[in-house]
Amino acid sequence: MRAPWAYFTRLTLDQQWGDGWERVPYEQHAGAPYTDSPEQILTVAFDGPLYTPDLGYDGKERSVNEINRGEMPWLRTQSFVGNAPIHIMAGVTLESFVEQIELAGGHVFAPIGWGALRLEPSERAGSSDTPAPAGGTVKG
Repeated sequence: MRAPWAYFTRLTLDQQWGDGWERVPYEQHAGAPYTDSPEQILTVAFDGPLYTPDLGYDGKERSVNEINRGEMPWLRTQSFVGNAPIHIMAGVTLESFVEQIELAGGHVFAPIGWGALRLEPSERAGSSDTPAPAGGTVKG
């Protein structure tokens, strides 16, 4: 994930990789997710009042691998007036991602023709039945 882009993979997160994903901070070192086929990665744009792992009062530099393991959400809100926080973790479905971005007051912009894409996982993806965002630099 790198604002304004979010990447969704048909593979499980432990099977999806990219250059420099083990290095901190991911914003400087991580590359886009590797893809073996044109249908493996879906890239969507988003906007909204959301913080990446390195920003906000509790921000900390992380690697893509750390974020994809669930040590920190890819995106989150901060509220100082008691609203429930939104945490968008690695592995979230596209549907849940859209819902959470909209709850935060943002929007998701999908590529033309995205509705025609097969969103079910490939056979290589194992048992997961929804696409998941991949973490990474021009990649979460």
